[in-house]
Amino acid sequence: MIAVLVLLIAPLLAGGLSLVVHRSGWLHGINLASMGALVTAEVVITHTVLRSGPVTALDQLVYLDALSTFILFIIGTVGLACSFYMRSYMDEQVARGVIAPSQLNQFFFLFHMFVLAMVIATMANSVGVQWVAIEATTLATTFLIAFWRRRESLEAGWKYLILCSVGISLALFGVVLLYYSSLHVLSDASQGLNVTHLLPVADRLNPQVLKLAFIFILVGYGTKVGLVPMHSWLPDAYTEAPAPVVAMLAGVLEVVAAYAILRVRVIVDHAVPFAFAGGLLALLGFASFLTAAFFITIQHNYKRLFAYSSIEHMGIAMIGLGVGGPLGTFGGLFHLLNHALAKSMAFFAAGNIHRRFHTVEIGQVQGVAMAQPWTAMALMISGLTLSALPPFAAFSSEVQVVAALASQGVPEMELAGTVGLVTVTLSDQFSRVALVSVFLVGAVLSFGGLLYRITGMVWGTPPEGMVREEIWTLGHLPIILLTMALMGFTFFLPPPIQQLLERATSIILIH
Repeated sequence: MIAVLVLLIAPLLAGGLSLVVHRSGWLHGINLASMGALVTAEVVITHTVLRSGPVTALDQLVYLDALSTFILFIIGTVGLACSFYMRSYMDEQVARGVIAPSQLNQFFFLFHMFVLAMVIATMANSVGVQWVAIEATTLATTFLIAFWRRRESLEAGWKYLILCSVGISLALFGVVLLYYSSLHVLSDASQGLNVTHLLPVADRLNPQVLKLAFIFILVGYGTKVGLVPMHSWLPDAYTEAPAPVVAMLAGVLEVVAAYAILRVRVIVDHAVPFAFAGGLLALLGFASFLTAAFFITIQHNYKRLFAYSSIEHMGIAMIGLGVGGPLGTFGGLFHLLNHALAKSMAFFAAGNIHRRFHTVEIGQVQGVAMAQPWTAMALMISGLTLSALPPFAAFSSEVQVVAALASQGVPEMELAGTVGLVTVTLSDQFSRVALVSVFLVGAVLSFGGLLYRITGMVWGTPPEGMVREEIWTLGHLPIILLTMALMGFTFFLPPPIQQLLERATSIILIH
């Protein structure tokens, strides 16, 4: 299938050209062309999947269904927005002498390899190949996080590398256990990690081994997602990395890692009661949501503020996916999309503010509305969206998660038969009313903390001598488009996106 080849060749070719092309304009043109080709191919694949069902290609190395196509949509959308934003952002860094012109080649090469790794992780039929691709994202993003080569950025890069390497090692052990379980069922050992071969026989796999495999995979990939308590790398990395890189980390990489968890979760749910995986997801989701809500209230660094907001919203998505049911699952997936769009715009705004104010301290930033009106709009809209206020789309997805939580509660989670732990029955410890109350307390904390700090930055008077204008550039185009999406998705989901979400929900619910 040509579209599948384009998804693979476009970022690979763009990365290769980035090493030999030295003119800034050509590098940006290659970047935009690559992301444009990727988005076009994704549209073609979406049409094919919605019309004809799952697609396999390249001798079953590639498997694309509605769930993976939905993730590809997020990769393409946020990636294209970052490509428009990068033109003014990176050129200004060169003009100010922050980086040498020759370093642009390195940046674009690493960026394209990052995109390629995420595309492969999403398209891979084999859970093993998916693991290799997610490990490749670690290698590419470590250098991107440390790209400024300051002491703080190098420290953040090392912290990210060490913690995510530990996490990915745990995920590898989970993948090995999954393969071990398949050996006793599948006659062809070479297909032991392929989703297309595992799903038909999933109910015959060893449930005890699958439970242990899922725990390791959840903790391992959960490190990439930024779930508590594996989240400690995230605030440092998001503070030090270039703004377009952070937009991809928060808006895309977290979603791809969550997708990897869901792929295995669907297999596990065929052999193990739904409550096992669902309970674990909800437990880590609540831990992430509540921990982040507290830290949001005490932040004085606007990049760290948005970093903890990412932890909070991924926690909300995990709660919805953990509670399950049509409403909770749809709400969790929809929240992944809304968070990706809002958080990428938030970090675009943060990058613009940092370039103008030269500080990440919230107390030293005020009057953004006067100094940078377009950036102020992006900051306010992303902040209102992340605070889940109507009429923004995150309000709809968060309400769906809360409604599912209120109607179903958290699934009972049985760990005793797996690792000898005490049985934990969350639904007996907390009533549904109590769970919803705890959720609402966390939502109020994050709402107050986030909006209090954002409004303090937007209003007021800029420092003396600061230029009070913002020239329109291509970097502002994604701000307009993302704003339209975040407001429009509340009232009308385009049919292809709605169908993708509905079919992806049905894939996760089959168990």
